[in-house]
Amino acid sequence: MQEVIVSLSLSAEKYLEYYRGYASGVIAYDTLGRRVQLPASVLRQFVTHKGIQGVFRVRFGAGNKFQSIERVA
Repeated sequence: MQEVIVSLSLSAEKYLEYYRGYASGVIAYDTLGRRVQLPASVLRQFVTHKGIQGVFRVRFGAGNKFQSIERVA
């Protein structure tokens, strides 16, 4: 299993684009500068009226398939 740490800062308006289906994936960069694409739906649990802000641990399984996400800071 692979694990990366990403920092996200999405406004509520920007996340609405994902929620409405205009885009299906969120692209972020991990702490080593690697590009990581996440399904937008996995971030829904972290949305507040200000959007999504924080540092998250993302785990991927075989074939780099998304497995889990958790807020770490």
